[in-house]
Amino acid sequence: MKKTVLILIIIAALVLSLAACKSSSAAQPEENAGTDAPLVTGAPQQSLETDAEQPAAEAIETTAPSETEEDVYTMTAYRAGGEPVILKGKDGVFTTEDGTVYDLGNDGMLRAEGFEDLYINDLAAKAAAPEDAVGTAPVIARQDGERFETVIVMEGMEETVNYEHIRNEPLGFEMDYDCESFSRSSEADRERFVLAWDDPEKPEYYLELSYKPESAEYAAGAISEGLSAEYELYRDDSYMLEHAGRCIYISTASVKGGDYLPEHLQTVYVIPAGDGCIVAMEHCAIESAEGIGRRFTYMMHTLSLIEK
Repeated sequence: MKKTVLILIIIAALVLSLAACKSSSAAQPEENAGTDAPLVTGAPQQSLETDAEQPAAEAIETTAPSETEEDVYTMTAYRAGGEPVILKGKDGVFTTEDGTVYDLGNDGMLRAEGFEDLYINDLAAKAAAPEDAVGTAPVIARQDGERFETVIVMEGMEETVNYEHIRNEPLGFEMDYDCESFSRSSEADRERFVLAWDDPEKPEYYLELSYKPESAEYAAGAISEGLSAEYELYRDDSYMLEHAGRCIYISTASVKGGDYLPEHLQTVYVIPAGDGCIVAMEHCAIESAEGIGRRFTYMMHTLSLIEK
């Protein structure tokens, strides 16, 4: 009797368990009702949109410049008199809009066979004059030590700088200098302008002016002989300064016996002054020729002669 009751209890439990399973299975479709995609356990949901239906990814334009585009740059040069000319080029070779190809020399001149030379310095271009020119641009009368603002062009951009006027009667000249970029050092026989953050005792960047009692031709010959032992030189005997007029221009173009640039650029202006001459020497690292060297050039074009 007890065995029969136990068997009946077990059977009843199995029936109830089976009924519960069926009830759970019947409820599951209702929970998932309204879902288009079947529930997949253990795998990521996949979009039902086809490739054609999916919106195209927005393209990001990244036009990488070619090597040529990176290297080529635009510069402004000047014809004698100051007329600007736009050129494009690289590695010292530049082309005008009409296709004329110019080579850039170490003296800052652009040259093309059969065409007029171009200047990269606008002041030098404006000061350029025919062979018989003897006049110079007018000088603004200023007092020694007077400071004023002026505008120069650096890398194609105008820059306002502070200048100070100096008048050195014993040496026979007056000029303006960039008093923020350079410090002035005066001695009885010379004027020196040293880059403000350079070592004043052993400067690398400086412009030095002195008076020589000999003729400009004699002084230029002695200077050329001294520099030619180490350098190939460029010389222009009719270089024009805006206020001082014609002078002899000497520049260290390359290292002697080689076609590579010197570590330092030395530029000399020998300016006739009565029975003697004014000698101005620029000295700077070659990589600074277009920066500090250009500031020196602007200063030189302010120089004018006065009676000793």
